[in-house]
Amino acid sequence: MTDWLHTFNSLPPEELDALAVLRIVECSNGIIQYMFRDKAPDALSVEDTRRAMGFSMSSIKRMQIVLENETIEFADDTKKIMGDVRDLYLRGMKRGDDEAYAEFLRSSLACLQACGIPRLQTARDRLFADCYSMPPYAWDYGLDYCKNFLREGLPK
Repeated sequence: MTDWLHTFNSLPPEELDALAVLRIVECSNGIIQYMFRDKAPDALSVEDTRRAMGFSMSSIKRMQIVLENETIEFADDTKKIMGDVRDLYLRGMKRGDDEAYAEFLRSSLACLQACGIPRLQTARDRLFADCYSMPPYAWDYGLDYCKNFLREGLPK
């Protein structure tokens, strides 16, 4: 089993800054997708929901976040780590591998712990000011999800 907290804490601050942005993007998108599937009264339109998913998936797959005034690039070491995390997610969520999913959750929590709430808040602010791929208020969805996951920890 990987010591995910050590892995993420070993990254330089600028990589943690970039990962915080990525986590806000992907978690905001996740909430948007659930709201749409659940037909929540305040769910985004189908077009906006698809746009959010496209932006998030593109950022994750390319490990590059294209904002209005800059593009966030990830170092090769970070790309490798996040590739391993993505593999765990795909095996766990898409193929029903419970062990991989549990390991994905551990890696996800460790990433958020290494980023910390102040960095995640800064990432949300950065997206609010420089990214129009989701409505500005949607970035709070991701931040709130991250805060809750940090507070509640792994499912029992």
